[in-house]
Amino acid sequence: MADIVLKVLEIRIVLPGNQPILLLLHQQSQRLLRLWIGPSEGTAIGLAQQGIETPRPTTHQLLVKALQVAGDALEAVRISKVDDEVFYAELVLASGKTVDSRASDAVAAALFAEVPVYTTEDVLEVAGIDLTEGDIAAELNIEQPEIQPEITEESVDQFREFLKDLTPEDFLTAEESSQDSPETRDDDDQDENGNSEEEEK
Repeated sequence: MADIVLKVLEIRIVLPGNQPILLLLHQQSQRLLRLWIGPSEGTAIGLAQQGIETPRPTTHQLLVKALQVAGDALEAVRISKVDDEVFYAELVLASGKTVDSRASDAVAAALFAEVPVYTTEDVLEVAGIDLTEGDIAAELNIEQPEIQPEITEESVDQFREFLKDLTPEDFLTAEESSQDSPETRDDDDQDENGNSEEEEK
């Protein structure tokens, strides 16, 4: 089964309890995975996303560097299974070998190594939340994809007909229109007594 690329969105804190959840999105189908993670993994993911330099390597940075030095670098991570809301992942190495991992650790390592995060259609079918249905997108403050209107031959013809009837005055605002009207100009040419400048001369 083909791997599906996920975009790592961000970490949200759920109250009460200040429990962090990690949001991963499959952009094509607009299905979301929500992973409950620990505070330390949440901190590591946050550091990686923001590109914050640490004085010494974090655990996940050390893992990535060790694999590189050993000649079997991390190439990707895959969220391979979900069982009773627990997500399982694996590290995919350059040699083709895989290493079992917690999903949160795998995502943190992927961000530090700048490699893709994959999942499978089975995982999305079981745990994916469709953002185009219900209020979940509003609840998580995630913008839903814009649906582009279909452009038909009829709509193009209607737009052309609309353009034929336009005049330069149609583009003026109400204020600009009133300033340029003959009545406004006549008023401006009159003094306080209602006499025009021509009459005074």
